[in-house]
Amino acid sequence: MPYNAAVRVLVSHCDHRPSDAERFRAAWLRAGGEEGELVFVTPSTAANLTPPSAAFDGLLLAGGPDVEPWRFGADAEPGVELRLDRARDALDLELLERAARRGWPVLAICYGCQILAASAGGTVVQDLVREGRSGHSVPGPNDCIAHEVVVSPDARFLPAAYRRIAVNSRHHQAVAEPGEGLSVVARADDGVVEAIEAETGDRFVLGVQWHPENMPQQDHVAIFRAFRAACLAGVSDRGSRTTVPGRR
Repeated sequence: MPYNAAVRVLVSHCDHRPSDAERFRAAWLRAGGEEGELVFVTPSTAANLTPPSAAFDGLLLAGGPDVEPWRFGADAEPGVELRLDRARDALDLELLERAARRGWPVLAICYGCQILAASAGGTVVQDLVREGRSGHSVPGPNDCIAHEVVVSPDARFLPAAYRRIAVNSRHHQAVAEPGEGLSVVARADDGVVEAIEAETGDRFVLGVQWHPENMPQQDHVAIFRAFRAACLAGVSDRGSRTTVPGRR
């Protein structure tokens, strides 16, 4: 069957969260994307991407576990309950390295934002509540507004610079230091890092701590629209695409 999608974006998510695929497809369509443009991969299916150096037009890292502390040079803090997924960490770090080599745009969400920072030598707050900053893990519907974030006027890839954005929030960890080549471009009112970006260069690299895939408001749709535009801009430079199982 011919592959006719305008772009081909690799989406990494957890094996135990199959519903991520449905949510991200819906968000992608809201942003003007087309069916078939997202290719989903988990640690258990990564070997099915053929060949291993498959060419894509972008990388999207979905939310998921907590980053293993050793990956940002720390020991696990006593008393902190961590939900770890070693295979997911390894997969996403390898994909981020591949994205850097090939110049793919990157959009990293929640856990994805944290592993993006860790990949650049940054650090992660292991538990926000222990640091006196609650209100970031809000129960209820996935689209429930938890708080606002303030977007820096220096933001290059995060839409709505100079503005406050109302966001949902389902995390107990966050980026502490963004790492080499990344800068903080949004914070919550309590100082928690809410978005990081590549600070130089033209390659779109953006991590956000909330879950825009669950939010229909235009501030959140604009994130996916901007990411897709960056992927489209690079299509002509990608050369011939390789295949995934079932496609030629």
